[in-house]
Amino acid sequence: MTRTLQRWLSAFVVLFLLSSLAQAASQTALVQLVEYVGADYINAVQDGTIVSDEEYAEMEEFSRLLHEGIGQLDDVEGRDTLLEQAAALQQAVAGKAPEAEVKALAQSIRGTLVDVYGIPVMPKAAPDMARAAEVYQSTCALCHGAEGRGDGPAGAALEPAPTDFHELARYEGRSLLGLYTTITGGVEGTGMAAYEETLSEADRWALAFYVGSMAVTPDMAASGKTAINNEQELKTALTLDAVIAKAPEDVRNQLGDEAYDAAGYLRTEPQALFSQNRFIEISDGKLSEAEQAYAAGDTGAARAAALSAYLDGFEMIEQQLSAVDPAVMRGIERRFMAVREGIERGLPQAEVSDRVAQARAGLQEAEDILSGDGLSATATFSASFFILFREGLEALLIIAALLTFTRKADAKTATRYIHYGWILALAAGIATWYVASTLINLSGATREITEGVAGIAAAVILFYVGFWMHNNSQSQKWLGYIKNKVDSALDGGTVWALAVVSFISVYREMFETILFYQALWTQVTAATQSYLFYGFGAAVVALAVVCVLIFRIGMKLPLGLFFKATSLVLLVLSVILLGKGVAALQEAGILNARYLPLPTIEWLGFFPTIQGALAQAAAIVLAVLMWLRSRGQVKSS
Repeated sequence: MTRTLQRWLSAFVVLFLLSSLAQAASQTALVQLVEYVGADYINAVQDGTIVSDEEYAEMEEFSRLLHEGIGQLDDVEGRDTLLEQAAALQQAVAGKAPEAEVKALAQSIRGTLVDVYGIPVMPKAAPDMARAAEVYQSTCALCHGAEGRGDGPAGAALEPAPTDFHELARYEGRSLLGLYTTITGGVEGTGMAAYEETLSEADRWALAFYVGSMAVTPDMAASGKTAINNEQELKTALTLDAVIAKAPEDVRNQLGDEAYDAAGYLRTEPQALFSQNRFIEISDGKLSEAEQAYAAGDTGAARAAALSAYLDGFEMIEQQLSAVDPAVMRGIERRFMAVREGIERGLPQAEVSDRVAQARAGLQEAEDILSGDGLSATATFSASFFILFREGLEALLIIAALLTFTRKADAKTATRYIHYGWILALAAGIATWYVASTLINLSGATREITEGVAGIAAAVILFYVGFWMHNNSQSQKWLGYIKNKVDSALDGGTVWALAVVSFISVYREMFETILFYQALWTQVTAATQSYLFYGFGAAVVALAVVCVLIFRIGMKLPLGLFFKATSLVLLVLSVILLGKGVAALQEAGILNARYLPLPTIEWLGFFPTIQGALAQAAAIVLAVLMWLRSRGQVKSS
């Protein structure tokens, strides 16, 4: 592996881990732009005549920025349509088109953005509407008025005038996501300030729901409540993502008047969107939709619904379930993948229906497990301990082995690079937690893809380092350098590889650990929260003991034996991480999955699919061939 390739790999991994966050942020900004154009164009142009030069200049700028921003998004299926729609909007603004035309174009762009890119931004818990009312009066009423009608005393001098949240046309054209991003970032050139620094994320989401529901009449809310309680299809369609990202007009155009009322009701009563039962209902409904689509011969729609059943439903409670009973979680997860596998293989309808029934039975089992009053003190301690110990052990084995090796070699430069790698990984993990907790919400697919790519990248580089160690364990010349403790025995390329291994190994485990602890926190009560910290502390102590043992044993082993043992450990870990990476990409729907009649062995990274087993088998065969080749070279030298 050349130095250039190693640096490229490290850059690729870091950029990939950050790109999903950047993409999500840019998508929400585009939603804000297009909604602002659609809602405020009437203040710039009326009957083909400019009524405000400032507003019109803003419409021209925003429509241009929208087109440029879409051009910078990932080139996926549907982006060309978005670019065409954005160009049409820009031309409509330039041509002073009627408001209805501009509004229709804006709605189309917003809907396409949501459909193509998902927009993975949502509140972490149900907004507190009582708290929102207090924040509104102290923060917003001065401009928007005590009742939100845009008639506050400080708003009279503002241009454009503050929004009247009771105006039906504005209500229909604004999504909760658009309101949230406006509250967060403000609107440049207007009186709308940014509240990212002064209001918490929870308060900003609560405000978005609060002002976004002001136009919902009691009759609309009552009708919507009845509809969503009586119609399973509405529960399935009005997911949290849909209610957050779609404007009421979009909901009505796509799903009808009852859905329009139901979306209004969910804005007034957001608690209904956040129950675990709701995610189970969504998952159940999507499974039913997949079964029906498959029976109708629409394999594409069936696969999309089956994937949505996992990512939009079960995956949202997966971490909570894993914190309570990881074996049950894995079993249900496997049932979901079996449904997708059956659809992809074109199995008979009866067999696919049977797999759907098994997955739905698993959902009921999950609901029963999660419907208790929280974990006991013992269960909280055990879950907390094993989460950190299990996730940290892999990273610790890698880092400790590498540091033992560089210390035996007195390779100070390499030792520093390894420390840089894991310290940077800790910082990146904390940054990921902060961003995922305060700025955006990582979608199920994003989490799985990030875990998958990080796992495979770590496996590739670990494989290289492990084989490199094995190869040099046969070299008397190289061992001579080590015995003389010459730091330059390591070339620059290898030092980079060690740093990248250090970073990826720790970051991947931190990423998973953060998700697990966030989920575990939702399962503990006030009386058992302290046991979560006790379990965490015990795991830290246990990992420290393991680390000391590795150092002591490693430093006492003869160089050749140490190299061989360490190379074997790294090669085994590379196979484990490869299996986990493939499994994560299968869960995200990136890779197909065909199951084998074998048990899951998670600690070996063995998830019994043909694709995962072949990948791991290929890595093992390659390692054996390279090992045999290196032995042959040593004997002939």
